[in-house]
Amino acid sequence: MSLQIIWKSGAAAIALLAHQNAAAQDAAESRVGGIEEIVVTAQKRSQSVQDVGITMSVLTSDMLQKTGVRDVVEVTNNVPNVQVNYGLGQNAFNIRGIGINEFSANLDSPVAVHVDEVYLSKNFMSSLLLFDIDRVEALKGPQGTLFGRNTTGGAINFYTRRPTDTLSMGGSIGYDNYETVRGEAYISGPLTENLSARLAGMIADQGQGFYRNLTTGREEGKENKWALRGQLAWKGEQTSVYLSASYGRDRSNLPPYEGVGIVTPESFAAGAPVFCAKYLNGTVTGADADCVRGTDGLTPGDDKPYTSNGNLTHRTNNKGYGFTGRVEHDLSWADLTSISSYQYYRRDAQEDSDGSPVQTIENYWQNRMKQFSQEVRLSSKGNDRWNYILGAYYQHDDYRNDDYLTIAGGAGVGLYSPFTQKVDAVALFFHNDVELTDSLSLIAGVRYSREKVRIDGGTFAGTGLTTGLIQRPVTILGPLSVSSLVEGGGKRTDEDVSFKIGVEWKPRLDSATFDELMVYANMATGFRSGAFNADFADRQEVFTSLDPEKLTAYEAGFKSSLAGRTVQINGAIFRYDFRDGFINVDSTSSPVPVTINAANIKTLGAELDVRWLVLEGLEISGNAGWLDSEIKSNIAAGGRSLKGNSPVNAPKWTLSGALSYEMPITNELKLSFSASANYRGSQYLEAVNSPGSKEDRYWLVNGQVGIGDADGRWRLSAWVKNLTKTRYRSYVNDLPAFGWLLNLYGPPRTMGGTLTFKY
Repeated sequence: MSLQIIWKSGAAAIALLAHQNAAAQDAAESRVGGIEEIVVTAQKRSQSVQDVGITMSVLTSDMLQKTGVRDVVEVTNNVPNVQVNYGLGQNAFNIRGIGINEFSANLDSPVAVHVDEVYLSKNFMSSLLLFDIDRVEALKGPQGTLFGRNTTGGAINFYTRRPTDTLSMGGSIGYDNYETVRGEAYISGPLTENLSARLAGMIADQGQGFYRNLTTGREEGKENKWALRGQLAWKGEQTSVYLSASYGRDRSNLPPYEGVGIVTPESFAAGAPVFCAKYLNGTVTGADADCVRGTDGLTPGDDKPYTSNGNLTHRTNNKGYGFTGRVEHDLSWADLTSISSYQYYRRDAQEDSDGSPVQTIENYWQNRMKQFSQEVRLSSKGNDRWNYILGAYYQHDDYRNDDYLTIAGGAGVGLYSPFTQKVDAVALFFHNDVELTDSLSLIAGVRYSREKVRIDGGTFAGTGLTTGLIQRPVTILGPLSVSSLVEGGGKRTDEDVSFKIGVEWKPRLDSATFDELMVYANMATGFRSGAFNADFADRQEVFTSLDPEKLTAYEAGFKSSLAGRTVQINGAIFRYDFRDGFINVDSTSSPVPVTINAANIKTLGAELDVRWLVLEGLEISGNAGWLDSEIKSNIAAGGRSLKGNSPVNAPKWTLSGALSYEMPITNELKLSFSASANYRGSQYLEAVNSPGSKEDRYWLVNGQVGIGDADGRWRLSAWVKNLTKTRYRSYVNDLPAFGWLLNLYGPPRTMGGTLTFKY
């Protein structure tokens, strides 16, 4: 029934446009042109987004500005069937119900993040990249042939702006009601005839926190970060070289947990905890005095999402830097491309893991990542009936983990997880696009992957707490789990052959309605390499070797331009068969989720995306996503069967809409207005689908109005985010064995102003 709604809505929209086509064509004649073409590199060559036979969403720099996107977390607000789980500085994307929702940093996400085609293997490495961005491409479904590493769910690709051949400079400066100063600046231009450069930077300094800690009296949830990126581009007759270097620091004071009680006061006093009724039916709040925490017998005392009670402030002290070199050489018959990259990131974070004023459980996250990658590929010129990409890829990861879970500030016996993890990944790929006729093309690709993972270390019982850059136990009491006793001795090698086969049909049209139409269908497989569940493995049986997850996806869709290219309507339906997918479930002994393999997840879904250039300066867009995802395997967690449950972050419906309008008010000034809204249906934030982990449906509404120079040299805008003060949770950790429920909320309403300028 839901699929029918999607397709009937699309058919109705097309029929309405056809009926009113004459009027639309007359209106189109008065416009300068149709919807601006967006060029993407989703298939590692430049193409119009309307000519790429996969489902994808693209946000250009102009779209990011109009919708007020200022952080990686906000990228997904206007993309159907895409979520992001944010927690303690880690940004884990979820596409069509595939993703992760836990903080064990050694596990790579099934949704890959790339910056200028460089893969970032760890979730915490993306917090400093969203500035001076040209566009963001969200590729849905397995991208196993071209992008390869850990893309069973898809890929989020960020592309930065490049050095220019003419001198230009600009930036923005903003201020909001939480005393946040946010700025960006860039300067770009030629140094010599063949050499150009670009330097860009960003800073965010928040003076007032979103949260008020009632225990310490401090404000919490204050962003504090900065980053720089420098680029050089040299162009010769046949060879071009691009170099990039970046550096950034993140010293943010992060949002705290709300630690809600879940047991009755009487049972806590008797030493035999019994769950309270409101916890069992999913309505418990911090104001419920008849529901107390099982550790201290306390309750937060209110149901306000922006007050906290923890004794330890969540904070980060992270830094990262990286270098990328790209060389392109014209061989006359093909193009040779080499991309080399080294990335370093150090994460140092602390959290109060029960959200209470009592020193119960606190976590100290210490992670260091060194990553080297190299890709070499040979690409055809793109002007023949047969176009191809042949390439090889190598990546080496050197990861160090020193996470420490303390009990009573180190007075009790805690869990210390020092281990190293090294990954060597090698791949060969071959992608083909063959034009069988002038309107019919066959797409076929294959990728061979071999990945070797080695882990050395384990989890130890420890007491005490050192001070300094890295917090560690003073005394190590002994091992609780070690890599040498894991299956394979802490080593595993996985091999896979992923493939894609598809067809694209672009008929020649003689239609009063359609300007362009493409119909496509694909079958693709995805592969996510095996891993180890190692962090805080308090027993040897918890330290497990995880089999690779694999996905087979079937997708069919269309992309169309209508009414003088003033309307675009794109749609798709899909089915996923997911095998051995990683699922995060709660442990009876640790507040950190444990990752296990699930045998089978089935997913059906559909998406519809519409853009309409109503008249010059006025554009309306909207999209809808429907998802039906279910765990089919008969596995259990915490004594509960997961069969029939919904995966995490998989709402049945996602909707969004946006409107932007620009109009001249004098010969030198123009007025601009934009508004956006996105809807997320009810969803579960934990795989056990407990009542307390269900987040009800909600809307988020943003808007801005501005006035600026007619030539676009400057603009002053006022904006608001979360206009309706929507209260929603972005993360839940439901821990009945420990006696509490942890909630993490999305930001409150924020208002501010921004001045942008360029020369």
